[in-house]
Amino acid sequence: MTHSPAGNGRGIHISGGSTFNGNAQTGDGSSATYVHHAGDTRGPAESPEVIRLREAVEELRRQLRDIGATELSPAAADAAVSALDEVDEALPSTEEPVRGRVQRAIFTITGALASAASLTEAVTALRDAAAPWF
Repeated sequence: MTHSPAGNGRGIHISGGSTFNGNAQTGDGSSATYVHHAGDTRGPAESPEVIRLREAVEELRRQLRDIGATELSPAAADAAVSALDEVDEALPSTEEPVRGRVQRAIFTITGALASAASLTEAVTALRDAAAPWF
């Protein structure tokens, strides 16, 4: 504990083996905030398989935006977009992707987009990229 200049017993308590560097303000109405500064905020690198699947998801998403309503029903497009979002959410960068979520989303996407001939290549690339999760 550090005492104030007047010796009033006010102090700073740090628990958990933490250290304190810098100036401290004590007194009535004082406040402090804790800010964690990480050295490297990027986190662990994603595996090549996850990167490949993310790229395939983005390519299919781009092609879905460009496709006309005459080739794909709005309901099928909405189902595919929701399933692409599910794949994105199932691919955390720091952990193993959730296998079941990826599989269900890929099944939904391929079923929803089966009738869109112009998306065949992108759907095939997505299935190939998702192969490690099957």
